[in-house]
Amino acid sequence: MNIKQRRTIRKYTQQPVSDELLNRLIGEASRTQTMGNLQLYSVVVTRKAEMKEKLAPAHFLQPMVTQAPVVLTVCADFRRTTDWCTLRDATPGFDNPLSFLNAATDALLFCQTFCCLAEEEGLGLCFLGTTIYQPQAIIDALGLPELVFPVATLTVGWPAEKPKQTDRLPLQAIMHEETYSPFTPERIDACYKKRESLAVNKHFVEINDKQTLAQVFTDIRYTKKDNEAMSEGLLAALSRQRFMRQEGFPGGVVPSVVERRPEVLECDVVRFQNKKEKWVAFVGLLDGLPYEIFTGLQDDEEGIAIPKSVSKGFIIKHFDRNGQKRYDFQFVNKRGYKTTIEGLSERFNPEYWDYAKLISGVLRYRMPIDHVVRLITSLQLENDTINSWTTGVARVLKKYLPDAQQTVEEEEENS
Repeated sequence: MNIKQRRTIRKYTQQPVSDELLNRLIGEASRTQTMGNLQLYSVVVTRKAEMKEKLAPAHFLQPMVTQAPVVLTVCADFRRTTDWCTLRDATPGFDNPLSFLNAATDALLFCQTFCCLAEEEGLGLCFLGTTIYQPQAIIDALGLPELVFPVATLTVGWPAEKPKQTDRLPLQAIMHEETYSPFTPERIDACYKKRESLAVNKHFVEINDKQTLAQVFTDIRYTKKDNEAMSEGLLAALSRQRFMRQEGFPGGVVPSVVERRPEVLECDVVRFQNKKEKWVAFVGLLDGLPYEIFTGLQDDEEGIAIPKSVSKGFIIKHFDRNGQKRYDFQFVNKRGYKTTIEGLSERFNPEYWDYAKLISGVLRYRMPIDHVVRLITSLQLENDTINSWTTGVARVLKKYLPDAQQTVEEEEENS
């Protein structure tokens, strides 16, 4: 098929795609461009019906996933290269966003070359943009290890349809001479005039009860809410696959930002000195990392009385009948009974509470722990007692640094 005649095929005959043909096309496509000749991609071939059924939910149950003879999942893959380096006494450093982008680029170049070769053979293809919408489901279904990430999916088979070609924007919409040319209202009108005037698109606007084609894309197909939600899933999956490594986090994995606090958080109880007074810190944890911190005096009528043996518990967000919010600490005693200390936030001196809220704020937005520690220790306040308190809080948070960084911090502190 000439590229000028290409079209997306979603319906296929029952004629199988032979292993010989598929292997040849994959082999020929591997001659495409690649960074450093590393070929940073892998292709998972799915033929079995039960495996297609596992993949289908990740692609919003689009029928071609289960009906096509072959489904190809093209993955950004730095696992193979990392293993090769390790076995050859080399030290790989590919667990980072740059490496993911390099591998994703390689994978997409391979994918496009395969598409062109397959269509020349008469095969029909559908490129599924849903691959990165719910990547974790695909990772789980295919058993993808760390440093392997799905970036493209193709359904492949012999065409059982010949749909009309979809329109394309004119050259002036995608081509810029020497530098990027701004899109003036007049240029936008010229670029989109033909697309907006097509009968099929006018009908699309009408049936969705919208005024413009652009509104169909922003309000129906690709909403801000959906984009943000799927972005969170994408970042979380990239972290789990070890492509978001960053110093300052245990394991080097950057956690996703969760702005809406869960009702219940696991909690570490850490004791520290503030001047000559004994204080206790309650560190709320999300995904094993500090998310918020509460502190207060120990063994005081107005402070927090807690058994010395208690080092774990839960921080529970509670609303009273008037809708007022408070945070309670709950732990299980040696006899197995739950004990609740109400109103952690109300046991603060207001000035301490304000600083604790500031620290909790940066923790919730996942600033690396070593940066949080340095931010706290850099505070020079007029009140010596509060300065002592910040030093204690910094020491509490240092326990969540990777072991190597804890050693560096201790050496800097003692120097």
